[in-house]
Amino acid sequence: MTKLGKFTEELKNKFGQRLKSVFVYGSKANAGVADIDGNADLMIIVENLSGEDIRNISKPAKKWMGGIFDKKKNPEPVFMGEKEWFNSADTYAMEYADIKESHKIIYGENLICNIEVKHEDLRLKCETETKNLLMKFRSHYLLYASKPSYLIKSVIPVVKTINAIFKTVLRLKNIEVSNSAHENLNKIAELYTCDRAFYEKILCFKEKYCSMSTKETIEIADKTVEELNKLLDYINNL
Repeated sequence: MTKLGKFTEELKNKFGQRLKSVFVYGSKANAGVADIDGNADLMIIVENLSGEDIRNISKPAKKWMGGIFDKKKNPEPVFMGEKEWFNSADTYAMEYADIKESHKIIYGENLICNIEVKHEDLRLKCETETKNLLMKFRSHYLLYASKPSYLIKSVIPVVKTINAIFKTVLRLKNIEVSNSAHENLNKIAELYTCDRAFYEKILCFKEKYCSMSTKETIEIADKTVEELNKLLDYINNL
């Protein structure tokens, strides 16, 4: 039995009929079930989820995530109560839009098909995430402007979040989203005058194909502030 299969059985044993749905979302959602045993985002929906439930499922969840020496680790699984799931499409509009587009039901009901993500909720969440990203980056820059080796570490979170923001912008414009961050960037560059070379550089760095000198790190930090401000202006007018 696969790692996912074992964890699903643990969930069924712990929750019984209260286990409403188990599904994979994100990059592994298009993989075959047998291949979903590492780096898989997992959502578990339970009727009337309690603190006791979390305590009781803690050990199996940690086993699913993997230990220090486990080569096939998984992110922390997300647990939600059934009512919470249906009432959170506005709060987690970006995440729900991703889930609706890419998911695989592993067990139970399809609780995704009837979820509606409203345009204004999606736009507002996109604006909020972009503002938060800009605020966090400026704060990091303020603290580590004189330490490029620390400052460069803030680039990776920017790349991870910016692709999610780009995908949301494309959805708001009714443009097909790609699994490739580079393809999404190409589509975004057609919508407004972003600095494509800058985004390609930080993508390259995140993918570990490129390195950055001290001078380049400062230039990238300055450019990050500039580009996030431009992106925020564009989102505000959507």
